[in-house]
Amino acid sequence: MAISNPGFLLDLDGLLINSESLSEIAFEKMCKKLGCEFTQDYHASIRGTKKELWSAGLVKEFSLEVSSQEVAKLHDALLLSEMDHSVNLMPGAIELLDWIDFRGYPKALVTSSDSVYAKRYLEKLGLLERFMIFVTSEDVKNGKPDPEPYQIGAQRLERVPSNCIVFEDSVNGALSGKSSGATVVAVPSSPSDKERMSVADYVLSSLLESISVLENLGL
Repeated sequence: MAISNPGFLLDLDGLLINSESLSEIAFEKMCKKLGCEFTQDYHASIRGTKKELWSAGLVKEFSLEVSSQEVAKLHDALLLSEMDHSVNLMPGAIELLDWIDFRGYPKALVTSSDSVYAKRYLEKLGLLERFMIFVTSEDVKNGKPDPEPYQIGAQRLERVPSNCIVFEDSVNGALSGKSSGATVVAVPSSPSDKERMSVADYVLSSLLESISVLENLGL
């Protein structure tokens, strides 16, 4: 597929930083506190979605006697504790950003997280200045897997979605990117996601493989 002068739309959690593995730890701890069953498949099914959506779903699924807001607040506290001690860049993240910036392609961060969280950890890892354009949970009515986040991202890059390349780690994110009309490169962050990632145009084992894919596209 030929893409001329593309825009790049990059997810954050699990794609650029290792937060999805830390979120799984936090999610498991949260489930123990709340008395609900934790499974990796269930966690994978909500990966990439807005916390307002998955927390309400969790309350309903397990008939919890707490509000979805309390669930989200507990997970946030547990996750931030894990993140502050163990957040790191994913292999190949810097190399991909360098490759995009060297060629002058526009890029945006498109995340289901809120802007305070996203900027907090981008700054902690030295990436905040690499992004000028953001789409966060506050910017969308319908989060991933709805196409809205990536449609907005393309618009902010002054591109049509079909002229954009999305990088994602979750099935919900890949569905969002693909339904927007973009080309999707997936780096699944879990075995469950990898098994269900047929929606993506390219499925990689690491971002370290991304540059060869982009060069094969003639970019």
